Amino acid sequence: MKNRIFLTLIAALTLCSVAQADIQSPPGHHYNWSRKLSRGLGNVLYGVSEPFQVWEKTLEQDGAIAASTDFFVEGLKRMVVRAGYGAYEIATFPVPSWKLTYRPPYYRKDKIDPWWGYSEFSPQPGALAEAGYSRTQGW
Repeated sequence: MKNRIFLTLIAALTLCSVAQADIQSPPGHHYNWSRKLSRGLGNVLYGVSEPFQVWEKTLEQDGAIAASTDFFVEGLKRMVVRAGYGAYEIATFPVPSWKLTYRPPYYRKDKIDPWWGYSEFSPQPGALAEAGYSRTQGW
């Protein structure tokens, strides 16, 4: 009987210590003021690459005629939107402004719209355009 109580107590303490380990590193821990400032500066400085990224994606999907017109319309719109978000993030980088966090104020590309959504940082035209910014192990 004493062994059963002792083993139950040890099992309960083990499970409680594992449950506490999850709290030590919350999901949004890497979003801080410096990441917000760098994201804002990157959006303002390198947002001019948006039209070229739109050109590449539209050329691949719809062809050259659509890409030549979409380059101006959608590309310039995305460049202005990204510059606006960048200016907002530069101006408010010291305080957690969007939903009281430092996360980006726009929906992430992977979560909502994989084709036309906004990534956290400006796109990279060319061969490295598909490289992710977070290095995680994928099986």
